[in-house]
Amino acid sequence: MDILNNSWVVGIGGGILSGLIVTLITRYFFSKKDNKEYAQKISSVNREVVYALRPGISEGHIPDAEVLDSLINATARKYRVERKDAYRAQQIAEELIKEIMDSSFISSETKKSYCNTLAHLVALRSSDKQVSLESIERNAIESDYRQKQSERMSLVLGMTTTILTIVAMVTSVMDKPVLSVTFKSLFDIALPTLSVLLSVSIAMIAMVASVSLKKSKRNTENQGIET
Repeated sequence: MDILNNSWVVGIGGGILSGLIVTLITRYFFSKKDNKEYAQKISSVNREVVYALRPGISEGHIPDAEVLDSLINATARKYRVERKDAYRAQQIAEELIKEIMDSSFISSETKKSYCNTLAHLVALRSSDKQVSLESIERNAIESDYRQKQSERMSLVLGMTTTILTIVAMVTSVMDKPVLSVTFKSLFDIALPTLSVLLSVSIAMIAMVASVSLKKSKRNTENQGIET
């Protein structure tokens, strides 16, 4: 147990541990405030409805607005979210049209034909409905933005806590007369510095990996209809 009596081990370990705790606590409170889980449920509702309509596009069978509204209502009840927070028939059709146009496996004529099957859902709307749809889209964008900001904020606070804890330990240890030898002093200064750099590198790698995975998943979902 001598390792626990080492000032550097206690300082570095305590700094990393305290940073991790701050990161988790900050992320918890930010996520709770933004109702992250509810936003994810809404996204699942919209995605499931889009997936349910995909097979019918190639066959030219797209339900009318009333049937589509019933499908959206049922899916919203399945995920226990309010219907007003989910996409309308117009927005579902727009999502499908974008998938069709983004697909590289469909010819221009076929894309035109598929889009025509969705034309009855993309109709002119009243100003009240337009405002309602814009409000839904704005809320979704703001929720996604707040989620990303909370993740970044929690990471920054965690890393800041880690660095400050280690710096405080370095300052207290450097005041001891035991470290009067120049070489040992330089080594002891370099050790926590390298530890901090390693922690930052790990955090950055984790962030890049997370962004890459999300981008890959989004590209897979947006491949569109291949047949």
